[in-house]
Amino acid sequence: MDAKNLEKLKAEMERLGFSDTLTGRMEEKMAANEPRFILYDKLESDKGRVELALHFNQSRSSEFYYFNKFDVVIEVQPPLMAGEKYFVASQRQGKEPSLREFEMAWLAVKEFRASMPGAEDTRRSAQLYAGTELASSKQLASHVDGQIIELDKGFYKTLMTPAPGQTVYLEKGTGFTLSQTLNLLSGRSVYREDMLNIQKNEYSAWVKLELDSKDKGGNFPMKTFTHGYGYDLSAVLDRFEFKELANPQWRAELEATLKNGDRGVVNVDIDGKATKLLVEAVPEFKQLNLYSLEGKSIRREQHQKAEPLAEVSLGKGKVAKKDKDQELSV
Repeated sequence: MDAKNLEKLKAEMERLGFSDTLTGRMEEKMAANEPRFILYDKLESDKGRVELALHFNQSRSSEFYYFNKFDVVIEVQPPLMAGEKYFVASQRQGKEPSLREFEMAWLAVKEFRASMPGAEDTRRSAQLYAGTELASSKQLASHVDGQIIELDKGFYKTLMTPAPGQTVYLEKGTGFTLSQTLNLLSGRSVYREDMLNIQKNEYSAWVKLELDSKDKGGNFPMKTFTHGYGYDLSAVLDRFEFKELANPQWRAELEATLKNGDRGVVNVDIDGKATKLLVEAVPEFKQLNLYSLEGKSIRREQHQKAEPLAEVSLGKGKVAKKDKDQELSV
């Protein structure tokens, strides 16, 4: 195991927001010289149980390992019993049989669906099981040439309507962090200064997932809002009467929170009483959304600064636009 490689991967794991427990498991797998491995973890969020899968591969020409991608899934399928796993056995015409093991239903379903034929002249079949060992496992689903011929009633929803999840691809340890990915799956937007285009050039953009569609790889497509789109978070904040905006440090912390896709806590006055609200960035509509601490939507107009009256010219003098409108209504 290469010490520099290990320290580099540890730094990537920390930067992306993964636990020390996972870092320890990674080190164990590397010490065992496993050419390819997946680390699994679970955590609770306001959306429910979140399952994680981190993918590592060893170079074919050296002992170096690479952290290529991770999956984040808001899972509804009941978790497996201790010691159980999913097995996906597949067979493609003219190829050797394949057997893969997973601890996450989402990955097992993805593998099972990937085994379905992409062309009519290619015969394929696959079976999906769950248990401690393949020989004694329960079959949950099977297909022949893309036609599902067996499907366990308790697994129907999991197979036919997979849980919302996203695969995050990394470029030299850089990509969306765990917290940013969770925020994206919650429908919020994230700002990054290190996005990469096809030519691997960096650019800055707000990003949001289109949660009502999937791409060919099973991911939610990304919608990006670059500088040219015209969303200026600082300028939008200036429209509001949040007490945090009067303090440069608090303001900077609030902006960083919103750019990460989190909802920030702000203080406002309502009928002379100090009140806390939640705020989130909405670059698509060049606005902010406000909520009570319980998550109830709040009208933003209640907490925006009064707009100054525009002046219009009438001959040699000037009058307020409001006064002009009153004159015209007489």
